Amino acid sequence: MKSCLTILILFTFYCFGQDQLVIDENASVLGVSIADQLTVFESIDSEISPSDFLARKATFEGRRMTKRSESFDFTTSSFFIHFRLSNESLNDLQLVLETARPFTNRVNLYCVDTKETVYSGDAIPFDSKCLPTNFSALTLFVPSGETREYVLQLVSEGENLSIPVVFYDRKEYMEVDSNRHMFIGVFLGIFIFVIVIYLAFFVMLKERLFLIYVLYAAFSGLLQFAVDGYMHQFVFTSGGYFAQHCVIFIAGGTVILGMLYAIGYLALTGILKKVGSVIIALVLVTMVLSLIPDVHFEITYRLINGFSLLGLIFMMVTGYIQGKKRKVSSLFLVGLACLVLGGFVFILGNIGVIDSPFITQNALKTGTLLEMIFLSILMVGRYKTLQEEREKAQQELLVQLEEANVKLEVQVVERTREIELQRVQLKEKNEDFIASVTYAERIQSAVLSNEEKFNNLLPDSFVFFQPKDVVSGDFYWIDTLGSENEEASNFTGYVTADCTGHGVPGALVSIIGNHLLEAGKLSNGLLSPGKALDELSIGMNAALNSRYTSQQLRDGMDLTLCVLDKKERKLYFSGARNSVYVVRNGELIELKGDRKSIGFNPKEESHEFQTQTLQLEIGDIIYTCSDGYADQFGGPKGKKFMSKRLKALFIEMSSLTLEEQKSTLKETLIDWMGELEQLDDILVIGVQITV
Repeated sequence: MKSCLTILILFTFYCFGQDQLVIDENASVLGVSIADQLTVFESIDSEISPSDFLARKATFEGRRMTKRSESFDFTTSSFFIHFRLSNESLNDLQLVLETARPFTNRVNLYCVDTKETVYSGDAIPFDSKCLPTNFSALTLFVPSGETREYVLQLVSEGENLSIPVVFYDRKEYMEVDSNRHMFIGVFLGIFIFVIVIYLAFFVMLKERLFLIYVLYAAFSGLLQFAVDGYMHQFVFTSGGYFAQHCVIFIAGGTVILGMLYAIGYLALTGILKKVGSVIIALVLVTMVLSLIPDVHFEITYRLINGFSLLGLIFMMVTGYIQGKKRKVSSLFLVGLACLVLGGFVFILGNIGVIDSPFITQNALKTGTLLEMIFLSILMVGRYKTLQEEREKAQQELLVQLEEANVKLEVQVVERTREIELQRVQLKEKNEDFIASVTYAERIQSAVLSNEEKFNNLLPDSFVFFQPKDVVSGDFYWIDTLGSENEEASNFTGYVTADCTGHGVPGALVSIIGNHLLEAGKLSNGLLSPGKALDELSIGMNAALNSRYTSQQLRDGMDLTLCVLDKKERKLYFSGARNSVYVVRNGELIELKGDRKSIGFNPKEESHEFQTQTLQLEIGDIIYTCSDGYADQFGGPKGKKFMSKRLKALFIEMSSLTLEEQKSTLKETLIDWMGELEQLDDILVIGVQITV
């Protein structure tokens, strides 16, 4: 066979009742539609088979096609072309017959001689097509010197049916098909590029019109994707309902988004916007109707085409009207004109006015592409305009901010001057306050017992005293009791007290408590600790809650009063909410105080504090304390130290020297507190019995 197969196709109309094709090697007419030389038969029965058609052919009226791509409007009929193909060349013929649009429902080729049928169309699974291509293409094989009889059947479900008939050599067809795929790839690539770029613009500007334009571009590209049969090839590969209906649905979405874009860009209002909304509503109704099985597809195809044309006219007219009111870019009108022109040529091809399948099939693509190019240029201009407007607005805002900053700086200077004046005044008041508190601390220290006096009267002892503030609400008191005779000097009494609050309020209460203790010492009332606390409570309540005051104070003290009989080695104890702890040979003895504080007694209830006695032994260590140490927060979980842990610490450190015990209390407290601040005044006293 020659490198380029030449085919001479001679027809003899109605030879043996069908068109006759004779092929030899003298002419080259491949790739050209010969539909205008064939006869077509129409049957309103879309389910009739090719064999049934042959049996009833005499009942059908044939019509000779006059154009290379005959159009049959919107129809649901079956169309048949009956022909014979004679191969008078020296080689077997492997041909491809391409006909109808890619989204045609059924395209079948029946060979009468072999009783075999090859299939195409979007009603069947894509894998069942005789050629793996998105177009309606069918394969033929005619051995050299033989004649084969064929029946071509085309069935539409309501779409406009176009019937070109083009024969290709199979190898040449694969090249043509590959080139078309490349063209479509470039075509759709431009749409994808536009979508990506303007989606980025939308993200940057947050302008709704850019998003609408992106969706419009996406649906426009998707519409061409569906019309060219790629939805059947790559998405709805099983064919059938969705493959056949997606074209109308996508076309409707394209029209709606185009209308929304035009309404937004032209800033339509009033009656024009309402008319646009009505067209959008009609398209939506058509889209819904296309999904209803009982509605004829032919109706929805007519409606979607009609509303699409109406939408284009609406956009052109409103663009012209708005152009008179305000400046409308000519790119918008030129883009729409390209789309309208492409659609117009496409429609003229459908109705047979333009007899060029290539032009009519690509007119809509070209118009859509040109529209997208012009609108993209238009949107670039809009992006630039928006950027300039934003830059201008930002510049104006910067000017306003600078003016505001100048005013603010003036206000800041004035406010700073006021704050500095207040700071100086506050500093002076603070210095006066600190001086007052410091002086109060000197007075408190002068009035209360000190550690030197404590060590003189009880040499084997330590006092761990750590106030929270300069002055303290915790205090201790010590003195010899009784008269000046020798027997009385054997008694030494000391108090560990915790007044209400801390700081200045607690210090004031501590002065009162110290005064009452001194008065009790002079009257020998402290020799009986229980009675001494009774008198102390009465005195404190009287001092803080006089009958001539309108407001009663709830202040008072929690304390331990210990009286040591050195001669008999006995401990006399009475406590107000505080206990005394004695560690003897590694074991702890706890004498609990009464559950009542010293002081506040609004109902003047009688209460007698109990006196407890304990026989002491050499080596015993007596511990008294306020609640400050046990209530201190700290540790890994920020919890209280607690009295249980403090008792264990007393036992643990009892074997150490008194100075070491004092150091242990301080170090343990520091480790426990960590970075937390001290919560309350802390007082711990330890007395060891050595004689």
